Amino acid sequence: MLQSLVVDHLLLESGDAVWVDARGNGTTQQLCQIAPTMRVLDRIHIARGFTPWQHYSLLTDLPDQITEDTSLVVLPEFDWFYRADDLRRGQGERMFSEAVSRVMELLDNVDVPILLTLSERDDFAEPLHNAVSETVECELTKYGPRFSGDSFETLVYPLENGMVQTTIAYWNQILAARHPAVVPVTSSPEVTTVGAN
Repeated sequence: MLQSLVVDHLLLESGDAVWVDARGNGTTQQLCQIAPTMRVLDRIHIARGFTPWQHYSLLTDLPDQITEDTSLVVLPEFDWFYRADDLRRGQGERMFSEAVSRVMELLDNVDVPILLTLSERDDFAEPLHNAVSETVECELTKYGPRFSGDSFETLVYPLENGMVQTTIAYWNQILAARHPAVVPVTSSPEVTTVGAN
């Protein structure tokens, strides 16, 4: 699902994605399955750490990796490394808090959206909850992943037979565009997922 959001972003926007991976979310196999062309994959630059210290070091170096061509920063399962059992008591919390501070500094210095996910939503991740500007919920449905947030939602799902499953919100947008006097425009923009809207 994260991979779908990244590929869809790159298909809609020019520029590259800088990805600091955790837990194997940025594998080529997953990305190749959803990318319509290999040229899209050339625009995803992935760095991998295998320990909390390596991940933290990659975050420290992240500002140097962002160029004028960067249109998205991806930080999957951002908290995962800092929950490791091999860290001393309290060390994971301190490293995570400092990692959140690094991301906040990055947001202050560059105008690039950051797509960040968590491995768990609990008190440990609280420092991040206070810093997030928008939360996107993902729900697995029988038609595919449904993304929803304050400013968008998934409106159309692709079916295997080449057809699509639409939502009521989708038809509200169609009616609002064609008959604005009948239906007020209050629907949020749509989100594409795996080539569908």
